[in-house]
Amino acid sequence: MKLTRNILVILLLTLLLTGCWGAKEIEHMIYVNTVGVDYVNEKVVIYLQMINFSGIAKKESGQSQPQKTYVAKGEGDTFDAAIFHLYSTIPQKIAWSHVKTIVFSEKALKHDVVNEVLDVWDRYYEFRYTVWTMATKEPLQEVLNTPSTAELSVLYSQLNNPLNPYTQSSEIAPLYLYEFIREWKEEGQTVQLPQLTIVKGWTENKKISPKLKAGGICFLENKQFKGSLPRRYLLGLRWVEKKTERTSLEIKEKKSVKAILVMDKIKSSIKPKVTAGKATFDIKISMQANIPELREHFKEKELEGLAAREVKKEIMGTYLKGLELGVDVLGLSEPLYRDMPNVWNRLEEGGKLPLDKSSIASIDVKVKLISGGISKVK
Repeated sequence: MKLTRNILVILLLTLLLTGCWGAKEIEHMIYVNTVGVDYVNEKVVIYLQMINFSGIAKKESGQSQPQKTYVAKGEGDTFDAAIFHLYSTIPQKIAWSHVKTIVFSEKALKHDVVNEVLDVWDRYYEFRYTVWTMATKEPLQEVLNTPSTAELSVLYSQLNNPLNPYTQSSEIAPLYLYEFIREWKEEGQTVQLPQLTIVKGWTENKKISPKLKAGGICFLENKQFKGSLPRRYLLGLRWVEKKTERTSLEIKEKKSVKAILVMDKIKSSIKPKVTAGKATFDIKISMQANIPELREHFKEKELEGLAAREVKKEIMGTYLKGLELGVDVLGLSEPLYRDMPNVWNRLEEGGKLPLDKSSIASIDVKVKLISGGISKVK
């Protein structure tokens, strides 16, 4: 009798145990990798780049299968309405927790779609804030269908993993969504949104194989799109960007390259001050340099001086190009807003600090050569 009672108790307890009956197999879920947001004909248009993870697994022979990517399209009066329009055409449940990147078209940036996206992102529990945020002028469907390199997964492409190439050549800093939100919402901030472009310099089996690169930056101030600049006008930005790790500098004379330096250990500061009722800024930068290529003999101090002069030239060139666009490209307003909020509130006009050519009082650049080609430097 006691044995029977114990058996019944055990059977009843097993009914209370939870199991994995509600779990979904990996092949029964659709994993969104990238979200593209556009605005066309007064409709919000979204594109979802989805990955078939079965392609990542290996066959018994040890050879990996080509990974397939799919791009779905939906539209609606709002961002959330466009998502629900997509649900009606997708055969399996969508997993949003694996999103790695969100890409805005310039049209979406101009038509206040960002606020809709952020509102939905705040409310739905699967969305994360550690996703890369980008913009593009290119057709979004082409951007999301651009293949990766050497049959690598798109997980390792410029679209979904911009940090790796940036650590090797720091020019246009990648931006996480949480950084975007902070800069988007705060006064005195200029959002620098990396802009993707499609390049066709790659070939695969003699056929053109387009690739993606960070080809510029879109600027937003006071939650408004202000415009964009291509990479060639942004070289001065890397010297004041805190994320910069390693970047090259060409020393030219009469359009002829005399040396190429690789700069690292870059430290910068922007100090605001007020003179005669006007805000001005002192910029100080220090860095180390290696010499991978040297075409002429230079004295060490001479080469350091040429490098410092080139850095100053790039900074001023970028700053003046930003003034043409009406944008605080170098982010001069932020240190004034942080260090002297009362002064910023007194001087600001329409939520931004008025700047002109004389707002930069000084640029002090110090370059120290440490290694590479030393035998060619007197």
